[in-house]
Amino acid sequence: PCLTYVECNRLLSRIHRECAVQPLSALEMMHRTQTALCNGQQNHMPSFVVGKIPTGLPTLDAHLHGGLPIGSIAELVGRAGVGKTHLAQQLCVLAAQSHGGAVYIDAEKKLSLIRLREIAFERILSDQNYVAQLQQQPHAHELAQQMLENVTVHPLLSTRELLDTLDQLENEIILRNSDAAAYKQRENTSNSSTKRLPVRLIVVDSIAAPIRRDFDMMGSSSNTAVHRASAIFQIAKRLKQLAYDYQLAVVVVNQVGSSGGNKPSKNDFQRNNTLDIHDGEFTASLGTAWQYCVSTRIVLEHEDDPHRLHQEDRSTGSSVRMATLAKSMVSKRTKLPFDLTKQGLCEVSHV
Repeated sequence: PCLTYVECNRLLSRIHRECAVQPLSALEMMHRTQTALCNGQQNHMPSFVVGKIPTGLPTLDAHLHGGLPIGSIAELVGRAGVGKTHLAQQLCVLAAQSHGGAVYIDAEKKLSLIRLREIAFERILSDQNYVAQLQQQPHAHELAQQMLENVTVHPLLSTRELLDTLDQLENEIILRNSDAAAYKQRENTSNSSTKRLPVRLIVVDSIAAPIRRDFDMMGSSSNTAVHRASAIFQIAKRLKQLAYDYQLAVVVVNQVGSSGGNKPSKNDFQRNNTLDIHDGEFTASLGTAWQYCVSTRIVLEHEDDPHRLHQEDRSTGSSVRMATLAKSMVSKRTKLPFDLTKQGLCEVSHV
């Protein structure tokens, strides 16, 4: 039978109530999220959820209210050799110390497992909570080995490989989180030697390398630019979805490139000493298509850039480097000095 206009409106209203997404207040959404996290019901997440991934730089962690936030993308930007990969490896170690595993996507073949183990071992020895339990040095090596066992590595070269890897990560995360939950349940009754940790960190080192290989070397045609932008947005979409669905932090390493212009002088460098996403001669790679995809941006730079100093100045140049929190949803811009040590990046008290 035909429906009257009034009956059609009633039917549409009923369908809307049953099927449409209902609006939620911020308070209701917060309560639902907290309940899901506590019960471990959201996408196979275990109940022991890490809220922040510490960076190991006290001033930076204080401004970030504990570390890099979960559920979003953070970016490490800087020139070659400034310490981006060191910090990325350090984050994997600190995630493990906070009871979280990591996935490391190595797009530049720069990951050093020896360096990762060194950072893990030195961080264990510097942690007073660990030191109080250590009676002999080999035990620290075993703990460092366990940290490495909770970091999976995915080497790749192309943008297609990166997209395929991100598509397959969901299954890996579910399996690893399930193994971690099972391990925690039998922890007190089993003598299993390998501790399983839930995935709480994804590192992409670097986000720019496959894009540059596949698109930037093909010329600057409009068709290439469209495909390049599409690939960037697809990568960002997958990373954001993984971060949100599984409540983990995503950290991407980004390169910098020259924006052209005349050859710089030493005085020009002094004026552009504070590198940002687009400041002076240098810009972060991937441009505007990428810069708005990240929630937190940390810029690493040399106080005296060894790539820009004259030969006679290099022997007297400072080894101290600077980390700048250039973008954050919870903090104003802040800057701090650091140095590279066996533990990774360590903040120094004064430049």
